[in-house]
Amino acid sequence: MRWITGKDEFETVRLQAAECKYIDSGRLPTNLQRWIFDDAAMFTPRFANLIHQLIGWSGDAYATYVVLNPDPIHYFWRHFQKYPAIQIEADDLERAYLSGLNEDPGGSPADAVGTNWWECVITPPSIKWFVHSLRDDLDRGGHLWIPQEWANKVVEICNYLRSEI
Repeated sequence: MRWITGKDEFETVRLQAAECKYIDSGRLPTNLQRWIFDDAAMFTPRFANLIHQLIGWSGDAYATYVVLNPDPIHYFWRHFQKYPAIQIEADDLERAYLSGLNEDPGGSPADAVGTNWWECVITPPSIKWFVHSLRDDLDRGGHLWIPQEWANKVVEICNYLRSEI
């Protein structure tokens, strides 16, 4: 687990996250299938395990968790001189994922990237799968996009996922 610190690297992951956001909104086409879940589930050991499985199945070395709102530059960078993005390595332990999301960014534990967010994305470089989540008081703010052939394996890990047809 590591923070994304370079401006160019952050801009690359931010643009990739925006692409995922546009797929989720229907503005870009995809062959991936959407599964819906309570966004609060993203901060559980079971979901951490799912992220690691997805990284392995996609053949990527890592995925990146990126906060899109509050604004990464005008809020997060301005206050903490770091970007609200962490790289999740394929071999990170579940507790490293959860600890990274709860890490104090610098003098304000309430601004941890897993706490102070309204919109976030988790995606590997290949974008063979991704999560786009909007904080929601109901149970449908999280959207997991995966290849259809992974559906049975994914639901075995997280049986709370619901498909929308």
